[in-house]
Formats: sequence, structure tokens, C-alpha cells
Amino acid sequence: MTTTFKNITQFLFFLVIGNLSAQETIGSHKINLQIPEVALINVYSNSAVSLGNTTVIEAGNPLNFEDTNNNVWINYSSIIGSQSQPSRDISIRISEGTIPAGVKLYVKVAKDMGAGAGTMGKPISTTQELTENPLTIITDIGSAYTGSGANKGNNVQYSLKLSDAPNAYANLDSDQSNTLVINYTLSDN
Repeated sequence: MTTTFKNITQFLFFLVIGNLSAQETIGSHKINLQIPEVALINVYSNSAVSLGNTTVIEAGNPLNFEDTNNNVWINYSSIIGSQSQPSRDISIRISEGTIPAGVKLYVKVAKDMGAGAGTMGKPISTTQELTENPLTIITDIGSAYTGSGANKGNNVQYSLKLSDAPNAYANLDSDQSNTLVINYTLSDN
């Protein structure tokens, strides 16, 4: 009886398993996952940048040109392609206007404020002279975002200083006061 019971149990077991596997159905479909390339830059300032607004308050003293402004913030969003665009840089240049004789304009960029995430770029570590030639100010930007607005991204400090060229003070001319247009470019490497 034990052997017959075993045989009947095995028979029922294989019958049930056979019916279950015969009724098994598999369906499938594809999902296309896309990560878009992103390269956006915004230059944010909560007020106009104005340099050189100092006056001489006592006769015989020079005009002090040690004037700085740090109201500008660089915000960016970037998604790179590891093979097509392994990283990005930000450069800056004067695109319109000329710097008055006797003075120089400098720029310095602080590190990212930490309001975003990703592979943030590395800012230049020293103060550099700003001219019409492109100057790379942030390198090695990967897939990242900085946050938007003031106190997010990288702070830019502009400095206006008396030139160290001979006769710099003699070349100062109030009629050469000028408005400059500064371009920032986010580019692939």
C-alpha cells in the first residue's frame, strides 16, 4: 500500500506540475531609457556690477582703485557623455567695450557653494586679468547642477586696479569711463 500510495502521489504531483507549466505564459516589452545631454549656464547678479566709484576726499591724495564686486554667481546644469563630451569648462571674456587706460580688470572665481550635486567644476585658484581673450575660469565640469540664483554655484569677484604700467596714473581719463559686456561660455572638452 505504501508503494501504491507513493505512485499515486507522484502521479498527482507530476500531473499538477505538468498542468502548471503547460499554462505558463511569458510576456515582454522593451523600455527605452534616455538620458539627454544638458549644457546650460546662467549668470546671476542681484544688482548691477559697478567698479571705480571712489572719490578723492583730500587734496593731494591719489584716487584709490582697489575696488571689488562679488555680486555675480555662475549657475550651471550639465549632463555629459563619458565618451563624446568627457567634461566641460567655463570661460569668460570681454565681448564689448574697452577697459580705460591706466586700469586693469581682474576676475577670481570661488569654489561651488554646495547647493547642487554631481561632479562640480574646479575654479581657477588665483586672480587673473580679464581681457577680450577667453580665460578659462572653471574646468572639469561633469554631470552636475549647482542650484539656481544667488549663493548657489560659483561666486565671481571682479576687481578694478590701477595698472602697474609706467605712467598709469597719468593715463587716467574720466572721458574713458565705459560699460563692458562680459560673456561666459560653457563648452565641451
